[in-house]
Parts: sequence; structure tokens; C-alpha cells
Amino acid sequence: MEIIDINVHLGLKLYPTSAEYPLRDFVLNPAYKYGCECCVDGFYQQYMKYPDKPRLGIYNVRCRIPPQVEVYRQIEKGIVGLILNPINHSFSLKDERVLELIKIVEKEDLPLLVYTGRGYGNPSHLKPYLSRVPYLILIHSGYPNYINEAMELAKEEKVFFEISMVPPEISIVFKGKRVYGSNYPYTPIDLGLLNLHGLDEKEKSLYAKKIFKL
Repeated sequence: MEIIDINVHLGLKLYPTSAEYPLRDFVLNPAYKYGCECCVDGFYQQYMKYPDKPRLGIYNVRCRIPPQVEVYRQIEKGIVGLILNPINHSFSLKDERVLELIKIVEKEDLPLLVYTGRGYGNPSHLKPYLSRVPYLILIHSGYPNYINEAMELAKEEKVFFEISMVPPEISIVFKGKRVYGSNYPYTPIDLGLLNLHGLDEKEKSLYAKKIFKL
């Protein structure tokens, strides 16, 4: 069965382009593994190395370059969604500057992905934006510290749950609303563990095709 991985970090300086990857279809995620003051993490590194692969844009609200400039640069390079990392970039999802990004994804019909699970990555802080985004994907599904907050959003039709680093016994509570992400190569691919999650066909590929227009 076809699998689409929506969370792959190939093309960043820390990992060579020769790194082996067992799945054919994936979406590039430019987020660095650790916290930094970066505006766009490894976006342009990935673009240079994989210009033809579907990719996510990224933006740090603490960046001095306005999002109306930087995010549109990335849109011109064909991004299929925008990811925020409030955990590593140390900003609150309640920060008024987040609203500027919400306006952009609403206007450009881009799905929003957000790192969740600890620190500033509290899914409940995304509730005010739900009416304005076409789709919302919670990276790590609120695991480990915000599972209950993530579950509060499970009934929302446009909200989905990415399962990288999430134990199968936790991800099962989001059954029917999950999308596959590996976090590779930060996290090794384990197809046996993938089987334990028991993803159905929609969760393995069809949701990703719909959300990212692949």
C-alpha cells in the first residue's frame, strides 16, 4: 500500500543527501532538530538540494523580515504548506504576530502544521485560528505533554494528527484522523513500528494527497 511521509528532514547540512530513505513519496520539512534563532531553519538548503520535491515553508515570528516578504518568497518556490515550530523558536502561539501568518495561509489556501507536545506547543492555543485555516496538522499529536489538549481538537474536521515520536498506544486515540510522518533522519525509519500504529489507507496516503494537493 502507498505511504506518503509528510515529515522528512533530508537536505539539511547535518544529514547528507546520500542518506538512504526507504519510502518513495515524502514532503520535506525544513525544521531543525534543536532550538535556534533562525528565521527559516533549513528551507533554502532543502530547496537547493531537492528543488523538485514537495516542501513545507517555515517561519519564525521573531524574524525581523516581515512574513509578507519571507513567506511569499517561499510560496514562489512552491511550498505545499507552512510549518510553525513554537517549541524550538521560543514563541507563544498566542503571540499577535502568529495572526499575520494565519492571514497568509488563509489567503493562499495553505495547510498549517504546528509542532506540539511540550513548552509553547500547546494545541489549545490554536483554537482561535481554526476557522481561518484550510487544514491544521499537529506534529507529534500533542505528545508527550499535551495529549488531552490535542484530543479536544480531534472532533474538528480540518484537524489531523502526525504520529512521529508518538507511541502506537497513544496515536490510536486519534484513529481515523492521523497522517504518517517519520521525522527522518532525526528518527530512524521503523516500518515494524509503523505497522503497530495500524494506519488505514486514508491515513497512510489519501489524507496527505488531499491536504497537500499532491
